[in-house]
Amino acid sequence: MRLSFACMRSNFGSVPRFILVICIFFAGISFLTSCSKTEAPEYLGFRNFAMESLSMDSSLFHTELVFYNPNPFSMELKRGDVNVFLNDKLANHYVTDSAINIPTKDTFYVPLNLKVSPKLLISSALSMLMNNNKIKVRITGSVRVKRSGVSFNVPINYEAMQSIQ
Repeated sequence: MRLSFACMRSNFGSVPRFILVICIFFAGISFLTSCSKTEAPEYLGFRNFAMESLSMDSSLFHTELVFYNPNPFSMELKRGDVNVFLNDKLANHYVTDSAINIPTKDTFYVPLNLKVSPKLLISSALSMLMNNNKIKVRITGSVRVKRSGVSFNVPINYEAMQSIQ
């Protein structure tokens, strides 16, 4: 009788451990799948393109870059560090530290001030005339975003032919 009672106790003692291990396993899997990989925002182009100043040394343009957040969660853009290329020539290195709200599955705008050399401006204008008022825009770098109190970097690499009206 004593032996069977000891066996029952060890069997009952191992069942809760087994259930605990299974619960931890499934909790870990559900945690990993709920923390889906963040997709980079999609570049849609720019809007409100305006020339602020024009001189022999440089020209200053202001625009807003338009992006779409494909993620099922909102984020906050904390910092951006990107290079802007026009027709494969570096137009400007741009750094922003202003916080921008990125809504869930929606469009958002990032203000951008471009200081462009007149030489690049002239070569880009000639290229636009030959390409139906389109210019090749490439943006590379990274942005730091914050989600649920956790900040992380998202690489940025966009290239598109952009119409200028």
